[in-house]
Amino acid sequence: MPEGSIIHDILIVSALLFIAALSAISVRRWNFPYTIGLLIVGILVGYLSHRVEFMAPMQSVELTPDIILFLILPTLLFEASINIDTRLLTRNLVPILVMATAGLLLSMLIVGFGVSAATPLTLGAALLFGAMISATDPVAVIALFRELGVPKRLSTLVDGESLFNDATAIVVFHILLGMVGAGAAFSASIVIAGVWQFLLVFCGGLLVGLVVGSAMLWIISLGRRDHIVQATLTSVLAYITFIVAEHFLRVSGVMAVVAAGILVSLVATRVFDAEMRRYMREFWEYLAFVANSMIFLLMGLTEYHLFEDLGRYADAAGYLVIGFVLTLVARLLVVFCLTPPTNRLAPQAGIGKAEKLVLFWGGLRCAVPLALALGLPADFEHRVLIIDLTLGAVLLSLLIQGTSIGWLLNRLGIAGGR
Repeated sequence: MPEGSIIHDILIVSALLFIAALSAISVRRWNFPYTIGLLIVGILVGYLSHRVEFMAPMQSVELTPDIILFLILPTLLFEASINIDTRLLTRNLVPILVMATAGLLLSMLIVGFGVSAATPLTLGAALLFGAMISATDPVAVIALFRELGVPKRLSTLVDGESLFNDATAIVVFHILLGMVGAGAAFSASIVIAGVWQFLLVFCGGLLVGLVVGSAMLWIISLGRRDHIVQATLTSVLAYITFIVAEHFLRVSGVMAVVAAGILVSLVATRVFDAEMRRYMREFWEYLAFVANSMIFLLMGLTEYHLFEDLGRYADAAGYLVIGFVLTLVARLLVVFCLTPPTNRLAPQAGIGKAEKLVLFWGGLRCAVPLALALGLPADFEHRVLIIDLTLGAVLLSLLIQGTSIGWLLNRLGIAGGR
């Protein structure tokens, strides 16, 4: 690789980290959600890169599916998994799994049929959009939860659902993509085959995570006195687990990383001493900061394309609004229709009205839908419209829901709880 190219890449990454650090200082002084602030800064950087000469190199920065799935997602998933309260996760597993599986499928159907009726998308393409846009991402919400002192149980519900429904969305999306690409008509046999494939990929990911995690934990235990080595091996675990599962074995990389992270969390007191556990939390908090900074800045740069040529959206603007509204309607129905039966199934994990409102409004859309949309084959019919719908839904979700969730928490009297 030419030296100039390496210097160019280093300067770009350094500039993005510098912008992220300055943004963090600024938005926290203004008491504004950090990740949403980064998104806005990213859009501004995209604007300036086309108008200020020294910022022109930023035009070459591109958010690709591989960057999201293989570089950023494993870090965010592993950090969330090792820090999630496993006791609360187990106690609330019924509502979390119902929301992450049945809830996502219900949301996919509502959005899919609605978008198919209101836009030029075929039913198959609309269901694809419904599957990808139904994946929630609580990064901005969870950060705010921590600042406002929201009860850990609510954080666990939001975080846990996201960890599992990311996997569900990715698996269902790829199953549907294969069916649509093959021109297969929906039938009972196709649905049964799809369910079997889903279970195989989902459970296969769990198994890979447990096996690779157990093997790596044994290696990590050999370096008990070297915290830097142990922390380094946990980062190797996150990435190697995702790649082995997703790329080589074709099972769920998300579930593999989640399983490995939860396993590390469960055995942490036996494998790591108190100082190492403290060091690992700081180590992964830093990696998550870098990953979040990159994804939200790059998302902002990508979202700028929505504003770059507003003329071409004259006819499609209504479709973008319809897509976002349908995601809200679907989320509302999922939360308020599925929580009553889960409350009966698991009374000890009952979800109250205030928590339902937070689960509804806190279901933000973020990185996973973008990765799936950008990863559509170049010759896929209506690819551009699906990407535009996804960009619009993600942008509106973050700017509208992400900036108002704090107000809702205060209004409901949830902030400051335990």
